[in-house]
Amino acid sequence: MTKSKATIEPIDIEGFPAFRIQNPHLSLDIVPELGGKIISLRSGPALQTEWLWKNDRIAYQVAELGHSYTLLHDTGGVDECFPSVDSCELPQSAGEWSGLTLPDHGELYSRPWTQQEYEITDNGSATLKLKHHCTTMPVVFERRLTVSPDRGEIRFEYGVQNRSDKAVPFSWCMHPALAIAPGMKLRLPHNHQLHCSYASDNAPLVTGDLFHWPLALNGADMSVIPDLDAHRNSDCGFAAKLLSNTDLFDCTSGNTPAVAGLENPATGEALHFLLPPAEVPHIALWLNYHGWSGDEGAPYFNLIIEPAVGNGDSLDTLIRRRASPLIPSLSSRAWSFNIHIRTTKA
Repeated sequence: MTKSKATIEPIDIEGFPAFRIQNPHLSLDIVPELGGKIISLRSGPALQTEWLWKNDRIAYQVAELGHSYTLLHDTGGVDECFPSVDSCELPQSAGEWSGLTLPDHGELYSRPWTQQEYEITDNGSATLKLKHHCTTMPVVFERRLTVSPDRGEIRFEYGVQNRSDKAVPFSWCMHPALAIAPGMKLRLPHNHQLHCSYASDNAPLVTGDLFHWPLALNGADMSVIPDLDAHRNSDCGFAAKLLSNTDLFDCTSGNTPAVAGLENPATGEALHFLLPPAEVPHIALWLNYHGWSGDEGAPYFNLIIEPAVGNGDSLDTLIRRRASPLIPSLSSRAWSFNIHIRTTKA
């Protein structure tokens, strides 16, 4: 009997060199020149279910630090946000880094990650390791992605190396834009406490709300993707940003992974993030139900679930709260988590 193996092959995507990694249960496409962006994640029979949202109004292009993410690079797929999510200027309390200006969504997205290594390991897994030497801070950022040979599972391993003799503050989140449909279920750990940092008009919560998942303060069930298609012309859409108010230990036992993700009751398919709270202690959500777009076009319909190290919209916010993660001087920090994809009803 032939042992299963994942495969990894170079491909071309809209003129950019890319990699496609596959096993019998999933397929994903990664573009190193666009910040290691994952532009496709498919599963199911004949790999026909696409989990990632794509913005057909914005073309892929390499970014410069002064570019607007929302106008030029909000193309969908999976980006990495580091060392801040929102643009900001670091406060005086940042010490050595006081006054440093950081770009919106960080400096990793759509910028070439030039160091690349890939292989099929002895157990049949496919791995792709990418590195980027940051310019806003003296840090090397690394992501190692491993696809198992015969399961719907992807492992993400991150490392940040501080090349300076000063501790470096940072924030990180993965930024996966997910394709959604009405009736899908948004799964988060039950009773996890969330803070609403932004809510548009028509949202079932308001900026500043604190609540425990899944019920907003007015009793609205936030776990169901709403059906707003019939009302798109009546301004019923809304958008909201939610952040962990406490770490994930508030809803897990020990370091048991917290489960967050997207589920489709109609097909039984599910995409789950398995987050060890000691390594990835927070979650952020961008709920965009025909409520917002950054290019002045029609509002998008998508969902972003962000595993995060740091529970603030910007590094400035975290430093002022004395809650920013740190990379010790001349040292490193690492974290990891898994994505598991279920393709049929259990």
